[in-house]
Amino acid sequence: MSTKIGTTIAYLKACQEARAAGYPIHLTTDPSWLLDMAIGRRAGWVEDPHAFGIVEPVNGKLPRFATGDAERHLRQIGDRVNSRVVVRASELGEWKSYLTRQLPGRFMQPGDDC
Repeated sequence: MSTKIGTTIAYLKACQEARAAGYPIHLTTDPSWLLDMAIGRRAGWVEDPHAFGIVEPVNGKLPRFATGDAERHLRQIGDRVNSRVVVRASELGEWKSYLTRQLPGRFMQPGDDC
């Protein structure tokens, strides 16, 4: 066994023992997450900076949710809704059906008065 592999296994065992002993677990000390990351990296999958994990490419490309664009758009909509700015349904894009179902009457439809 190479030194890198031995060191990694020793670290994973130490993290498992710490979790079993009741120490607080963080993302970088969670043995399950670390193992998933190691397997994903070995498989050649890419890291998703938005989900703090590994994303399996689909047909050689990252899934759309892994690029962060959809989440960024949702966060921008949420910021506008929470600050009580008028938000039109036409501005919701891919989130339109979900948000109009979750927040009925909150978004202006065509023909509504300001």
